[in-house]
Amino acid sequence: MGIFERIANAIFHIATGDTKKRWLYTPLVALLFLCFISLFFIAAYFTDRWLSLPSISYPPWTLIAGLVLLAPGFTIVAWTWVQFWRAHGTPAPVNPPHELITSGLYAYCRNPMLSGIFLMIFGAGLLMGSLSLIAFYAPLFVLALYLEASRIEEREMELKFGRAYLEYKQRVPMFFPRLPQDK
Repeated sequence: MGIFERIANAIFHIATGDTKKRWLYTPLVALLFLCFISLFFIAAYFTDRWLSLPSISYPPWTLIAGLVLLAPGFTIVAWTWVQFWRAHGTPAPVNPPHELITSGLYAYCRNPMLSGIFLMIFGAGLLMGSLSLIAFYAPLFVLALYLEASRIEEREMELKFGRAYLEYKQRVPMFFPRLPQDK
């Protein structure tokens, strides 16, 4: 058993175990995720300074483009939070809803919350004028979360929901909705 399967199994056991333990781990997991995101912003800040990278701030264009990404990103994240709360769970993998959510935004992509976070990070990079965040750290963040979602989260979802998740996974793309197909 590889490291990713071990992590998925550990998350599965916590997520399906004692309720008190799940609620105890939830803020810790949320804090770790926020720290993980913060590392990318901190690294971008110091990389821009260290390499003397030019700012990509071109008012009003970068302000408009940043807000065009940030606003829908925030809306998507907030909407998915509401869906989790309505299903009596949290976005933290250790304390998810007990049923598979396949409606709302989840009917179009399996990880709309991460898609929203991706939009927010690129939007924040534009608002900050950070070349390294836009060109290097945001794509690195997307790659890291893709690996986590595909190797750990999806394995844990398969353990929890079995065939229902496998069928959902076949129908719905991971991050970005498919364009409508002409019939």
